[in-house]
Amino acid sequence: MSADKLTIFFTGATGYIGGSILQRLLNHPKREQFEITALVRNAQKAKQLESSFGVKTVLGSLQDLDKLSSLAENAHIVIQVADCDNTEAIKAILSGLKKRHEKTGDVPLLIHTSGTGEITDDSRGEYVSETIYSDLDIPLIESLPPTAIHRPVDLLIIAADEEGYVRSHIVAPAVVFGIASGPLFDAGISNPHTVITPLLVHSALERGSVGVLGKGVSRWGDVHIDDTADLYILLLDALLSKPEKVSHGRNGWFFAANGEHSIRELHEAVAQMLFSLGRVKTTELIPYTKEELDKYFWGDYFAGLLFSNSRCKAERGRLELGWAPKHTSDEFFKIIGPEVELLVRKEDAKKSA
Repeated sequence: MSADKLTIFFTGATGYIGGSILQRLLNHPKREQFEITALVRNAQKAKQLESSFGVKTVLGSLQDLDKLSSLAENAHIVIQVADCDNTEAIKAILSGLKKRHEKTGDVPLLIHTSGTGEITDDSRGEYVSETIYSDLDIPLIESLPPTAIHRPVDLLIIAADEEGYVRSHIVAPAVVFGIASGPLFDAGISNPHTVITPLLVHSALERGSVGVLGKGVSRWGDVHIDDTADLYILLLDALLSKPEKVSHGRNGWFFAANGEHSIRELHEAVAQMLFSLGRVKTTELIPYTKEELDKYFWGDYFAGLLFSNSRCKAERGRLELGWAPKHTSDEFFKIIGPEVELLVRKEDAKKSA
C-alpha cells in the first residue's frame, strides 16, 4: 500500500445499506485514493468484488474476531454496516483500532450503523407516542436504558471515543425504503431490498392475509435508501476535509429520517397490492397469532419492536453536513406496489426452483 492511500475496512458490503454505501465509494471522486477491504462471507461474491470492482476482500464473518481486529488495526477508517447488536464483533473491531492508535498515534475513524429501533417503546400498535427524539437532544438519547436494542453496542463505541483512541460516529436510519440500484446490485452481490417489506410479503403469501399487532397506529420514521447512503458519504467527506466540525462520541449521533408513517398505513398498502394481484383473500388486516409472530418475526420481542413507535427528527446531518434528503414518505407508498410485485415474483421463483 502506498503512503497516500486511505485505508478503509468495510463490513456489510453485500447488504442493502452497505451495498448502497459501497456503490457510492466506488463512484467517489477520490476513489483512486481509497484502498477498500471488505469482509465477505460468500466466496463467489468476494471474487466478483475483487475482479470486477477492485475491492480487496477477506473471507469471513463477524464471528471471526481475530480477523475483525486485524482488519480494523490496518485501517484508518472503519465503516461498519453489518449486525448492529453483535457486542463481541464491535469489541474486536475496537480492540484493533486501539492497537492501531497505540502503535502509530493515529486516531482512526469509526462510522457505525445503528438504527432507530433503539428509541422504540412498548406500544405494540395500540397508541401514537408523543415523544419524538432529535439527534441533537443528547440527554434524551442518553435517557434510554442500556438494555435497549442496539444500545449495548453503541455504548461500547461511545466509551471507546471517550478513551481517545477512536473518533466515533453513529448513523441510525429509520425504516429504509426503496429498491437499491447500481452495478453491485445488478451483479447480484448486494441485496436490493429493505427488511420489512419482504417480511410482510412472505408472511402474507403463506397465511393468505397481511397481519397487524394491536391497532397498528404506532408510527415509525422513514428514509429512502439513496438519501441514507448519501448521508454516509457526506459524513465521510466532512471527516476527510473538516473533522473538527463534525460531532463525535456521545454527541456523534446522526439519525436518517425524512418523514414517518403509521404501521397500519404500510401494512394496508401491502395488502392492497397483494389483493390486486390475487395473492391474498382480503385487504383487511388480520391480527397475527402468537405462533405467527414467532414464525414470521423471530418471536414476540422483535414483533413488538416492529409494531412500536420510533419517531425522530434527523437534524444533525442537516446542520453539520448539509444533508438534504430528496425523497418523502409519500414516495414510500408510491413505490411500495412495484416492490411488492417484484417480491412476489421472487417468492414464486423460489418455489419453482
